[in-house]
Amino acid sequence: MAKVVPFTKNREVIYDLLKRARRYHCTCTSQHQIDVTDLLATLDHYRDIGQPVSINACLIRATSLLLKRYPRLNHHLFHGVVRKYEVDFEQICCNVIMLRKHERELILLPVLIDNSDQLSVQEIDKVLTYHKTTPLDQLPAVQGMQKMKKLPRVALKAFSYMARSNHRFYRKFFGTYGYSSLLMDREDGVKLGDNGMAAMSASNTCTGFIPSSVADRAVVIEGKVVARKMLDIVVLMDHYLVDGHDVFMATQYLTKLLTQPARLGLDVPDAVLAASAT
Repeated sequence: MAKVVPFTKNREVIYDLLKRARRYHCTCTSQHQIDVTDLLATLDHYRDIGQPVSINACLIRATSLLLKRYPRLNHHLFHGVVRKYEVDFEQICCNVIMLRKHERELILLPVLIDNSDQLSVQEIDKVLTYHKTTPLDQLPAVQGMQKMKKLPRVALKAFSYMARSNHRFYRKFFGTYGYSSLLMDREDGVKLGDNGMAAMSASNTCTGFIPSSVADRAVVIEGKVVARKMLDIVVLMDHYLVDGHDVFMATQYLTKLLTQPARLGLDVPDAVLAASAT
């Protein structure tokens, strides 16, 4: 037997987001593996001294620094009534997608982190923890989402039109680039992604990042096969604005940031530095 279940307003809003992405952007994806062995060892050190920070906070800082280094990735294409136009936001605002439960339904909660390139890993982690633990009815983003979901269908279409045609309106609700994570807890209790995040298409932005997993993999280093912890991450970019060369340069720099935790402003313990040198 089968039963009919309601197509909720939450899913309807997501439908509109993805429909707009398909029509107005040329989203290309690429998947990469980055060695985060030293980064995770550094985070273990922070946890041991009672100052835990999440890998998601590190990745948000790293991707923000990436956009600062390559500002072309912080552009966005808009479709006005008579013309298309490109915008350089000149400010980095990460739109983090969190997964929270609301009224028996899982909802995707957008969290905007302004000037994320200027925040430390610890400051970013505080923002993530606040939005993970604060009751939903106290979060302005949720209040705004609930109001939007009560709007008639024609009003939602007007919202979608403003988002694709007006850069100030878009910036207010969607930031300048997207980040969404599938990282989950490790079996040993060390949390890789302790912010309740889930992946959603970031294809309404010029640039989006979706880290999905960390696993032990065999890697050849100086002719020897060793086990390293490798991060799988998907990078999304709007091909209307960027090319393959941009993706290559971006992932090269992202790799440098994540394999050298000190570049993120973290204090790397001597044991990790010695192991890395070896």
